[in-house]
Amino acid sequence: MKINLNRSTTYIVYAAILGIALIIAGGKIGKGLTFLKNMTPTVTVKGIAERDIVSDLGVWEINYREIGNDLPKLQTLIQRDYDATVKFLTQQGFRTEEIERSSFKIEDRLANLYLQNQPTTTDANRYIVTAGLRIRSNNVKLIRKTSQILDQLLQQGVSIAFDVSTVNPNPSYYYTKLDDIRPEMMSDATKSAYLVAKQFARDSSSKLDGIQRANQGIFQIMGRDTSTLSADWNNSQSALGSIEKKVRLVSTIDYRIKN
Repeated sequence: MKINLNRSTTYIVYAAILGIALIIAGGKIGKGLTFLKNMTPTVTVKGIAERDIVSDLGVWEINYREIGNDLPKLQTLIQRDYDATVKFLTQQGFRTEEIERSSFKIEDRLANLYLQNQPTTTDANRYIVTAGLRIRSNNVKLIRKTSQILDQLLQQGVSIAFDVSTVNPNPSYYYTKLDDIRPEMMSDATKSAYLVAKQFARDSSSKLDGIQRANQGIFQIMGRDTSTLSADWNNSQSALGSIEKKVRLVSTIDYRIKN
């Protein structure tokens, strides 16, 4: 079948085809411009800021253990240990509100499936009672000082148990005022990154042209004398056991550069 188009209709068809072609071409041009924009030369640098800080909160657990066959008597001994420990702590300068009694645990050795198969004697102690208390104080120096003379409790007959603490290390020290130094450290890290980027631009005979992308990074807290090795910075135990700490912030910033 033959179709005859007049001149006006032909122009309309041509115009439609041309319009579609322009739309497609415009899309490809837009993608090309976006690609060129994303291909803007950049340099990625890291800015570092560090601060020496002092912990402002300490948590210390003291545990004691009594062994025997008479539960009422063991309870009396545990209470004696608690009273002696509290007296010792208050004499050192701790306030009673900083001392919290911990829950106690009773182990019946005859109920232990493994020990049931072991030979026993009439002198065997059936019960192991473990108890203790927790000190939570902002006086971190007092905690450190007192923890170093804990042997005085042993001299008073308190059976200190050194292997049952839920705090590791014990005592543990914390810094709770990170928000106070966060803005200044972020500013210092940004300045550090800028100096590195500026030096790179100078060495490559180019100029900085603003920030393309920025990542604040993560605050890391470690012991004051921790080495710069990344493995040490990932060891949080070193930080918990140290009153004097170091805070580090590493920010990553991409700068645009131009010739």
